[in-house]
Amino acid sequence: MTDEVDYEDLTTMRLDQSALDELLGAGGECVFNWTTKDGHPVGVVVAFVYRDGKFFTTCAERRKRVPALRARPQSGIVINNHGKTATYKGESVVHAHGDDGFDELKEWFYTKLSRVDQQPDDPYRTSFKKFLDSPHRVIIETDARLVVAFDTAKFHAFTVEAMQAGAGAD
Repeated sequence: MTDEVDYEDLTTMRLDQSALDELLGAGGECVFNWTTKDGHPVGVVVAFVYRDGKFFTTCAERRKRVPALRARPQSGIVINNHGKTATYKGESVVHAHGDDGFDELKEWFYTKLSRVDQQPDDPYRTSFKKFLDSPHRVIIETDARLVVAFDTAKFHAFTVEAMQAGAGAD
């Protein structure tokens, strides 16, 4: 332990690549963020699939985020799972029925999102996949870049070390 700990420098709290891959690989839920026409940020919790450096989410076309993203594609994604977090920023593209390649996109995406690929004989999963394929559903593809990835377990250990070293005692 050192005598001085720089509690303002949190660079060592980053997730390493294997922890980041694990966080993204299983899919799950994220907070998907966009801006309203008056510039306010808004976010909702949605399911996501991560593939080839991109996030894929879905919603009904009538959701307010769809016209907002078509007008202002800048978006953000936050993932938090068991104290590991990652924040991304990027540009989103809304894919809808009738778009070139939509049938291929929805086939792999709905299969992955419903997890039919993992349990192809599960009646719930196969029904859910069919349920997703509604005529007014869109798929949002977000090509996002990592902003910060953080490990709270590392942060906790660092905080204990900093307190023991007397850092932060002003």
